[in-house]
Amino acid sequence: MEKDISSGQRERAGRRPGRWVLITALAIAFAVAVGSYTAAAAGTAGAIGYTVLVILPAALSAFVAWVGSMGRNWPRSTFALVPVWLSVGVAVIGAVAFREGIVCILMLLPLWLLFGMLGVWPVYQYRKQSNGVDSSIFRANALLLLPLLSLVVDQHVAPPTARYHVVREISVAAPPEAVWPQLLAIPDIDAAEGVWTVSQSLLGLPRPTGAKLTGRGEGAVRDAEWQGGVRFREIVTRWQPDRALQWRFSFPDASIRLRTDEHIDPHGRHLWIESGGYDLIPTQDGGTKIRLWTRYRATTPLNAYAAMWGEMILGDIQNNVLAIVAGRIAREKNHE
Repeated sequence: MEKDISSGQRERAGRRPGRWVLITALAIAFAVAVGSYTAAAAGTAGAIGYTVLVILPAALSAFVAWVGSMGRNWPRSTFALVPVWLSVGVAVIGAVAFREGIVCILMLLPLWLLFGMLGVWPVYQYRKQSNGVDSSIFRANALLLLPLLSLVVDQHVAPPTARYHVVREISVAAPPEAVWPQLLAIPDIDAAEGVWTVSQSLLGLPRPTGAKLTGRGEGAVRDAEWQGGVRFREIVTRWQPDRALQWRFSFPDASIRLRTDEHIDPHGRHLWIESGGYDLIPTQDGGTKIRLWTRYRATTPLNAYAAMWGEMILGDIQNNVLAIVAGRIAREKNHE
């Protein structure tokens, strides 16, 4: 019995150093992530670069997996959990320490999981082939230099720019001449108006509360107000009654960025919302198809990925606005 207890104690004692090595590796990884993010945000390229989106999750996941599995027979599932631990930890740090918004965190998580898995994969493959640790083949500490080198690259390599066009439509049982006045100004929007959307109902992005029009024709200004004190302007560039209304966006203050997320700057280095408008298309049954569109450009290392979120968020906003307009047209028709 004494021999068995002694054996169990030795086994537990042998596990503790390995556990603390893993915890230490995670702590170092989080420190490097915070330092790299802070340096990137202070640089001319901004925080949304190759370092934060690609290099950090791959390099730090490989570092933690290498150090944590030294002298231990990790199963494949444990290797796969490393990017999960890092991603969750980074999300918590971002939300608490840097006050990152929910949209930014949700956009970052899939990238950290994906590139983290890519970083862990070669470590896992090497561990399958060798039980020993040969530092001349793979030095884990060298992985921590990759984000620093990547930061230098980010400052000198500009990410690509791409333009996108988001469109949503709705059909109403009213002719264009009845629809047109409802588009010019939308005052006193009640919280019950509109539809449920992922972006605004689930993620908590603000919803419109009203829009007023000053002037007529090209050069007229639509002042829009949303929840949380969000304000912006739509300066009319095309005015065709009963046919089309088009505008360019103007953001006179930082209310959108302050209310949503530091990195959602509609006229910033990574995102530039250019223009929008309504098209009124008569239908054969005497109704109207209302088409609402928005054009913007993105400048990020992963524009196609960013555009997926742009399609969802802007599409949700457009669907909600169209539902408000359609609801008001229907109520007005019922009161006739």
